[in-house]
Amino acid sequence: MGSSVPLTQILEISGAILSSIGGGTLILFAFSNWIGKVWADRLMEKEKAKHAADLEGLKANFLLDTEKYKTALKKSEFIFQKEYEAASTLIALLREIQPTLSHPEMDWYEACDEIALNFPEIERKLERFLATHGAVLQPAARTLMLQSITRAAEEQFEAPDPDHISVQANTAADRLIRDLQKIERLLLERVHGQSLF
Repeated sequence: MGSSVPLTQILEISGAILSSIGGGTLILFAFSNWIGKVWADRLMEKEKAKHAADLEGLKANFLLDTEKYKTALKKSEFIFQKEYEAASTLIALLREIQPTLSHPEMDWYEACDEIALNFPEIERKLERFLATHGAVLQPAARTLMLQSITRAAEEQFEAPDPDHISVQANTAADRLIRDLQKIERLLLERVHGQSLF
């Protein structure tokens, strides 16, 4: 009869085989886990570096936009100040050009005669105004100012003295004042349009 292997020995051998397979599996599982962690760490570092570079780019763009905004704001403040000065100067100039009431019955026609008599001086004052504030005048205001200067220059010869003021010179004086008032309105609208409150 053949020899028989006792059951306990079979169980021991079976247990050893299963242990070795299980241990290998355990080692393989541990190794896989470690490799996965290494890869995950590398991917995480790569993503962190990418996000850090993106963040730096956003910061740089934000700083650039902020500087552009600051420059635009300073320029806007400067232009506003110059437009305010131009409007204030024109208001004073217009009050200076318009004659004061010389007698109780003085009418606008008589006032225009006085304005016409002062055309040479008015021309010089308007030229100085344009030389000082012309850069900030909007096109419509600049055109009206140039027309007013031309009107005062050309019509001064129609009013050489108080006794010889033509209807043409009187009409030109009326038109000159009306154009200067239009310029005043344009400048004031511009100044008031820029205020936030």
